Order: sequence, then structure tokens, then C-alpha cells
Amino acid sequence: MKILWLPHLPWARMEGQREWHLVKRLLARGHEIHVLTWEAIGELGALLRTLGSRTGHDGALTIHRAPRLPNPVGRITRDYSRGFPPNEWLFRRHVRRILADERIDLFVYGLSHKAVGLPPFDVAVPRVFDYLDLCLYPGVEDAYLANSDLVLCTSTVLVERVRARGVRAAYLPNGVDRGRLASGKAEAVRRALGLTGKRVVSLIGLTCSPTLFFVDAIARARREMPDIVFLAVGAAGWLPREGLSPFAARCRQLGVPLVATGPVPNAAVADYFMATDVGLYPGDANPYFDAACPIKVLEYSAAGKPVVATDLEELRRFGWPNVFLEPPEPAAFAAGIVRAFSEHPPMPDLASFDWDVLAARFEESCEALLSERASTRAASAQVRRGEVLDERPVPSSPV
Repeated sequence: MKILWLPHLPWARMEGQREWHLVKRLLARGHEIHVLTWEAIGELGALLRTLGSRTGHDGALTIHRAPRLPNPVGRITRDYSRGFPPNEWLFRRHVRRILADERIDLFVYGLSHKAVGLPPFDVAVPRVFDYLDLCLYPGVEDAYLANSDLVLCTSTVLVERVRARGVRAAYLPNGVDRGRLASGKAEAVRRALGLTGKRVVSLIGLTCSPTLFFVDAIARARREMPDIVFLAVGAAGWLPREGLSPFAARCRQLGVPLVATGPVPNAAVADYFMATDVGLYPGDANPYFDAACPIKVLEYSAAGKPVVATDLEELRRFGWPNVFLEPPEPAAFAAGIVRAFSEHPPMPDLASFDWDVLAARFEESCEALLSERASTRAASAQVRRGEVLDERPVPSSPV
């Protein structure tokens, strides 16, 4: 297959993300992948770079960069549901050009509407929507679902939601690189961060409730286990860059020892999972988190770690023994942390979440769609040429 892929983030920020893993493995399976991306505008140099378009290569991957303008309307109104209209026009124009020039077979797009608007839905090639997380803008979600030939859903909750709209959906969860996680080196991280001999409760990736209820839960758990240390790894868009100040302020207030690393290279993140004793996935109890397939829960599990997570619908369906589901409030979450340290649950079988397995399922679903489209075109061509035979039964001759 020749695939044009529009990711949900700029490609420069995609290492370790879902699309990055799938693209990497699809390339290894012999498919030709083109990515259409953009520059994140954060400083003057990026602003100058983003005004031009160019095409380059990263090994076998072809990367197209479309021009993108700052969004002054969004900065004023704080409405980023659809991006800046000129950017949507620019990206639609680029998509159409690449589809034509490269003779693309399949157009795949993620939730990039905030940055570059909606993709062009009036193109001739099959359209596949990679539904990563629940879209919180009803009109935008309706547009994606109504105009896609296939929706790949990361959770069974999303599958049910999409099929209820009468749209074709396939289950393609997030995955995990089990070998990479198992190869992590815990002791180097523990020594470097002063965690030797401590009980490490970590939040890797910083996907969490902005109420920070889980920090209060860690403080409660420390009443029974005073040697607990909170390890926060990564960065979050809703936090200031300097010092993760809401985390730090709450931890100082409650006397919780905090080690905050900031962003770490994707190649090194396995070490932090292995240096963890108990992982956290402290989301809010709402439809967005209910529909999520959290990569971090998969990664903690692949590293052989227990996880304390908010009691969410998709995680409830997993039913994994190492994932302790609790209401998102301090007392219950604290009890879950203590249980996670005290019990030694078995780990789930993650074979079906291996990225290689998921790439093969992506391939199977999309090739089936292409085959159906080809059959439909062939049948239509026969009708136009008058080659369809009248299949009504021929009456038998009288004896």
C-alpha cells in the first residue's frame, strides 16, 4: 500500500507515539508511507520555517511539510476546535497534491483538527480515521465519522460509539513494545535520582486529572509507608515548563517528596518504568477517560509493575489483575496504592497488544477496505460497459 498519513501531532514530536510505532512497522512490512506534517510554532525560528513547504526523507519514510500560519483567532477566543481556516485550506490543498502526485492508495488521518483543521473528505481514495481519543467537539466528531470509510478505534468503548452511528469501525488498541520495556535498567535511574531504598510511585507521561487528587492520595499512603517517593516523568501542556509548579506546590504543602525529571528521551523511558514500584494512571471519571486506551497502563504492565488507576470503563473491561481500579478521590486511591505495594498480582498477557501484531491488523483491515473498493469500481465499470449479465433464471423449456 501507498499511504498518506496525517498524524495528530507534528511528526517531530511523534517518537514513541501510536502513529510512530505503526508507521515504523508498516515500513518494515514493505508499505510506502508518506507523512504530512507541520511545524509547531513556539519561537521566531519555527515561525519562519513553518511558512515554507518542503519534502524530505527519514530512511524509507517520506515527510512532507506544509506551510502553517499562527492562529490569532484561537489565541483571542481560545477556540481551537477547528484550527485556523487558512491552515485548513493549506493542508487540504497539500493533501490533494500529494494524493495526485504520489498516486496514493489510502489516506489515514488522526485528530489533527486543532492544529490544521479537518482533512479533505472529498478525495477519491479510501479515507481511514485513526480515532485515538474521544473527540470532545460534537460537530468535529460528526464530520470525522460521517466522512470516513473506516474508523480505527483504540478502545471498545469507541468502537461501540462509532458503530452506534452506523459507521464501519475496527478495534485497533494502543500497543506496547514489550522487549524494550523489559530491557529497562532500574538501578542507574534510582542511583542518579536518589531513589535507592525508596518505594517509588511514578506518573510517567503526566496524563492526569488537573485536580491532582493523586498527590493527596500519595500523602495518605505515606502515613503507612513513609519511604514513598513520588516520581513525575515528562511534561504536560497544561503545566508551566519551569518546575511543574502545581505538582511541586501540592507536594510541598502535603510533605510528599517529589522527583520531577521533565521530558526524557523516548529511548531512555524504559529505565523509568523499571525503576518504578507502583505506577499511576489518575484520570478523571468522565467520558473522555472512559474511552481511552492508555499506553502508560500497557507500558507499566509490560515492565511487570502494578498500576493504580481511576475506575474507567475501558480499563474495567480489560480486567487485568495488576491494575487496581479506584474512584478518583484521595482516600480510595491511597488504599489502592497501599494494596499495590502489599499484593503481588500476576501480569496480563500482552501478546495481542504487541505493535507488530497491531500493524498486521491495521494492514489486514485497510487491505480489506481497498479490496472492497476495487471490487466496487470493477462492478461499476462493468455496468457502464454493459457487461453485467442478466442473472434472472432462464425458464426451462416445456417437456
